[in-house]
Amino acid sequence: MVVTLIDLAEASDRLDAGEQAYEYQTDDKALRMLGPACGFGAEYLRRLRSEGLYAETLEEATAHALSRNVTLTGVWFVKR
Repeated sequence: MVVTLIDLAEASDRLDAGEQAYEYQTDDKALRMLGPACGFGAEYLRRLRSEGLYAETLEEATAHALSRNVTLTGVWFVKR
């Protein structure tokens, strides 16, 4: 498995092309916000989503980040 951090501008193009985010990078390195490519179970992801730590889309991730006063800086993509 290889994970690659892509800046937000390029990540938008990749997401629009159908790639899924593994994790969203913020300017607060302590905050981990997972994406749909992480592969965790549905029940765990529901819990993380309710805590603002999981997002299905870039728009949802942006909203979670804004609610915590952090900025999205990039997206981690995974190749298995």
